[in-house]
Amino acid sequence: MRYFYPAIFQQDAENGTFTAVFPDLPGCRAEGKSMEETAVKARNAMAASLLEMEEKEIPIPAPSAERILQRRFRDSKVCVVLVDMDSYRAFCAYKVKQAETKSAEWAESARKSRPGILARVFGLR
Repeated sequence: MRYFYPAIFQQDAENGTFTAVFPDLPGCRAEGKSMEETAVKARNAMAASLLEMEEKEIPIPAPSAERILQRRFRDSKVCVVLVDMDSYRAFCAYKVKQAETKSAEWAESARKSRPGILARVFGLR
């Protein structure tokens, strides 16, 4: 499933950071030091929000019209963000598998490098 939602990108004049807000997805926002970084984070935030809504069986809202948002937020940049949920799910599964592999490697190296509790208490080798 693919979703298209408009995001409102704004730059903070004081510190130069960028913010992206999705008006149709409550609480969905991203911040970054550059527009590119913010766009990547916005796509991930949107995908995470939509995945959570799907898992909790919350109705997914219809996207707002980009033109209406452009008129309402003239001082900001309105961009439509696309997310392919099948690709996002595959990415999440890959990250979980990587984390499990790293965790298993760490546990194995910790087991080999440190003596067990009995060895520490009784001086066994």
